[in-house]
Amino acid sequence: MFKWLNQYNHRFSHGAAILSVTAFLSYGLGLVRDRLFAHTFGAGSELDAYNAAFIIPDLLLNILVAGALQAAFIPIFTDIWHKKGKDEAEKLANTVMNAGIIAVIIIGTLAAIFMPALAEIIAPGFADHEKILLINLTRLLLISPIIFSISNTLGAILVSQKSYFAYGLSPVFYNFGIIAGVLMLSRTHGIYGVVFGTLAGALLHLGIRLLGMRPLKLKYAPILNWRDYNFKRIVVLMIPKMFGHPAEQLIFWAFTVIASTLAAGSITMLSFARNFMSVPVSLFGIAFATASFPILSQAASRADHREFISHFWESTKKTLLFTIPSGIILFFFSAIIVKIFLGSGKFDDHAIFTTASVLSIFALSVPTESVSHLLARSFYALQDTLAPVIFSLLGFGIAIAVGWTYAPTLGLPALAWGFFAGSVFKITSLGILLFKRTKKLR
Repeated sequence: MFKWLNQYNHRFSHGAAILSVTAFLSYGLGLVRDRLFAHTFGAGSELDAYNAAFIIPDLLLNILVAGALQAAFIPIFTDIWHKKGKDEAEKLANTVMNAGIIAVIIIGTLAAIFMPALAEIIAPGFADHEKILLINLTRLLLISPIIFSISNTLGAILVSQKSYFAYGLSPVFYNFGIIAGVLMLSRTHGIYGVVFGTLAGALLHLGIRLLGMRPLKLKYAPILNWRDYNFKRIVVLMIPKMFGHPAEQLIFWAFTVIASTLAAGSITMLSFARNFMSVPVSLFGIAFATASFPILSQAASRADHREFISHFWESTKKTLLFTIPSGIILFFFSAIIVKIFLGSGKFDDHAIFTTASVLSIFALSVPTESVSHLLARSFYALQDTLAPVIFSLLGFGIAIAVGWTYAPTLGLPALAWGFFAGSVFKITSLGILLFKRTKKLR
């Protein structure tokens, strides 16, 4: 058992290191991207519309594709690969990919048609010209879920095979595309140029993962075997996740609704603060959780409960070791960080102060959100998608209730307080439930 544990710890450390380094590169470029946004557009209506335009495409992708891949596909694909071989796993991957593409195209087309009505729900506080811009930008960005549905399927396959480099590098190239859009197209096409760069970045995201797939020698086939037993298992497991996985997107949709009723630029400042918070969460929380997932899945597949429990606790300690100091740094130095990275051009002192105020509160959520990713994947490895969904939705309700109640008095920081309250509830509930479940397995 100790030999297996040492091997898994080595694989975890190697995978987590790759994902942390590539996430660092991605978020380094993300900060460059945000500085260009702030310098070029400031905290104004154009960037508000651009950030709000991601709500529907991100929800569409997370509900129809990402939920299935993270919650159900990796454990089942891993199990089939090891027990039945590559050919059977390849057939399942093709069915899942093709089903995702078809679903995204159908729902995306409907969303594009009904965008005028959806715009009223996304940002009711926008003026008419801002809603028109939101509609146009969203319709263009609805192309991206089609690209990402393919890229995310390939990414899930790469993670299942512990091939992390191309998986982790793809967001770096995605940010390259957005930056190119700002530098090369925004002067002539305004915010539309940024959208064109975003779509180019999505294609680069896919291209890198296609290159990463070459050593696996899996072949694409236009098959859609609805009757396949394992595909049905994935669908059954993903149904609860369809409601729970987009909980964070739903939170920020609701936050967008609230922020649209506040001062112009509120959505942009909220987005900037959230992006800063996401850096340590992705560098450590998501990276460690992603590296742990196939190891936890294999342990669960072999019913090796001791290894499952041991690896979970080791991953938790490593996650907190990095995320608690990160949160402290963001809390105390938020104003300096925001001023250094965003304080230029049209991003004035008021925008810097407000963004820093929101970031200092978001910093409290860095450890809790990081641990929540590991907790969720631990349940997925046990092929339980329902528990994370229930508590994510309850956390969503708490976040919105706090934000909505206190936004009139506290302003934008109330939304960050709501996010923290929902995050604490989520990890506390999931942690207690996982402890009780693993206690029975000992």
